Amino acid sequence: MARVQSVPATGIPATRPTAIGEAERARPASGEAAAAHAMPLTEKTAVDCRQLVKSFAGGSVVALDGVSLTIRSNEFFTLLGPSGCGKTTLLRLIAGFEMQDSGSILVHGQKLDGLAPFRRPVNTVFQSYAVFPHMTVEQNIAFGLEMQRRPRPEIVARVKAMLALVRLEGLERRKPSELSGGQQQRVALARALATEPRVLLLDEPLSALDQKLRTGMQLELKRLQAQLGITFIFVTHDQHEALTMSDRIAVMSGGRILQIGRPEDIYERPAARFVADFIGDTNLIEARRIAPTRFRIASGAEIEVGDPGPAGDEVLLAIRPECTLLGPVEPGSLSGTVDQLVYEGRGTTYYVALAEGIRLRACEQNRDGARPRFVRGDKVGVALPANAVRVLVE
Repeated sequence: MARVQSVPATGIPATRPTAIGEAERARPASGEAAAAHAMPLTEKTAVDCRQLVKSFAGGSVVALDGVSLTIRSNEFFTLLGPSGCGKTTLLRLIAGFEMQDSGSILVHGQKLDGLAPFRRPVNTVFQSYAVFPHMTVEQNIAFGLEMQRRPRPEIVARVKAMLALVRLEGLERRKPSELSGGQQQRVALARALATEPRVLLLDEPLSALDQKLRTGMQLELKRLQAQLGITFIFVTHDQHEALTMSDRIAVMSGGRILQIGRPEDIYERPAARFVADFIGDTNLIEARRIAPTRFRIASGAEIEVGDPGPAGDEVLLAIRPECTLLGPVEPGSLSGTVDQLVYEGRGTTYYVALAEGIRLRACEQNRDGARPRFVRGDKVGVALPANAVRVLVE
């Protein structure tokens, strides 16, 4: 029997709620299968991870299972996945807070294996802000520069520049307790950027903010990254954050990278069932191939697709609800009954029951105050545009 399914996402908590990694760094000196994600190392490569393996609990818990990944210079790159997928572990390996069991990491051609965090050309911003509560804003921002023993005039100038960059001018004498959550996160960003890292690592930095602040900080991070022109590696479980902020996304599950691509590629052309399920809402229909681009579902109806997809006879057909079109019942077409509709402000989602237990969702925009086109119990025709249907093999 064919089914349509959707899987909700879950989050992962940040695992380092202190700024010690940044302080250490400031001290003066005395993707497809994981392997397929690596690209040739060039001057445009910021981070190159090669066959990284990391396990915990004496090897019984595998956090990363042969992950290879190449991140470009000046790229906003996101590691996306549910709790326990390995994304934060990968970030911590790059930062030096954990050491891999095997594999290697290069940042701008420099091999980092065995290097302490303070010797790596990276800085980290954490979920919990990790600003020093006893210091003022300007003291927090100056901390890393002072640890590097920069000249005082340079520190003053750099702090002033960072205050302007994150738009905190006039708040330099305040303590963190006198700031909002969004302002504290800006202080953490300014402090991390003050020492001019070549790569900035961000471990779910917006998850502690309310939705309105999150949206504002998403725009702020994009502005900062574009203005500074350095590489940002961003960890999140939030698909919307990943889609709206990233140049490219790596979707992770079970310690592996399942797909790397631009946001539109990940959303519109998922390479695996997990990716289709995890990124947004998706209708999934079990089907059998009867021709290269034609499939039969459990009800006996046949569906034509534009791209035959991977080889295999037993497949899943994936189509987004916004691409699932409803209209009058026509002879020979898919048809069903509206058994539920949900008003969602800008749009309405219809749940349509087809034969053999198949249930599809279709989303339509609400325009000019118009009422929904259908009500519960209506018989409707269902059209699945061939170019919007993706073929997946489990």
